[in-house]
Amino acid sequence: MYPITSEHAALLSQSHRAEFRFEALYGAGVSVGSVPVTSDGGLTFSAGAVVQASGSVRLAGSGGSLVPRSKSDKLAPFGQELRVSRVDFAGDAEFVTPVGQFRITEVTSAKTFFANFPSVLAGAGWLVELSLADRFEQIQADEFLYPEAPQQISSTWGEIQRLSPIPIVVAAALPDRVIPAGLAYPDSRLEAITMLMANLGGVPALTRAGALTGRVKDAWLTATAPVFVIDGVIEMDDSFSNEVYNAVVVKSSAGENSLVAVRQITDRGNPLNVTDMGRRTYRFSSPLLTNQNAINEAADTVLARVSTRLSKTVKVTCLPFPHLDLGDFIQVNDPESGRVVLGEIASISAPFDALGSMSLELVAAETR
Repeated sequence: MYPITSEHAALLSQSHRAEFRFEALYGAGVSVGSVPVTSDGGLTFSAGAVVQASGSVRLAGSGGSLVPRSKSDKLAPFGQELRVSRVDFAGDAEFVTPVGQFRITEVTSAKTFFANFPSVLAGAGWLVELSLADRFEQIQADEFLYPEAPQQISSTWGEIQRLSPIPIVVAAALPDRVIPAGLAYPDSRLEAITMLMANLGGVPALTRAGALTGRVKDAWLTATAPVFVIDGVIEMDDSFSNEVYNAVVVKSSAGENSLVAVRQITDRGNPLNVTDMGRRTYRFSSPLLTNQNAINEAADTVLARVSTRLSKTVKVTCLPFPHLDLGDFIQVNDPESGRVVLGEIASISAPFDALGSMSLELVAAETR
């Protein structure tokens, strides 16, 4: 979750004025300070996708055309980016939330209108539609030229920094670890970085400034306290299945460590016992588990969670909360139905209409 003040958080749930701002960037410089973007486009964020954020924007103007016609023009899809921010107003005060920095990947449409052929859009002299993607698109395309193996064995974060073509920010929630011996990388640089993040117990993520970082994997399974509470309309059904675990295998993934613990429900008075229901095993490993006592405790904890918590996808429609990120564990209250859901944000769909609603999908931990 991007940090905001309590005053800003309270404002987001009230009637107020808001707008989006766009800057065009090339390298470290600003090429267009104020890009005239309409409210037609939007962004979609998906935690399960390789490129986690994508979207489109529509630009319109009556003079000073920004229609790109060569590789070196402003807004051409060759290394140029858009920086997107949302601004919420409370009187004369402005609360600015960076949304992200996105690569321009395609000019999907470009039109210029002349005086003797007036535009359907009154006053517009030109229109441009652009496709956007986050910087995972850049990392995904940058495959290794030659076979690679880890060089910074003593530091996973150091090795991630060596491999990353963009700046990195070390995530405090993912403490550094030694890289296991014998690790070999695939051809994909992004897959290699994903492997290294897994060694830390996380998955790759991007900061709002476009730097590579990481977030905890499967927060819905382990988190207990929400980072933020919102109101929204919850859409979920009450389906029920036997897709719940009654056994766990927990291992250490630190180096060549072979420590392991197995736990399962054997009590015949429990409807989840492995004898009557059949064994359904959840496998968990972490480089943070470096001794048998830690693994035994983790096995007890993990079994207690996975045998009572079911993963359920919940759709939420809510007011725009631009500080929420993929992976945030939040609480949603539905005032109409009275339902309350705790879950990890798996996807976000947000229009560039500052007054439009936001759509979320949560991986919820439902207890029955």
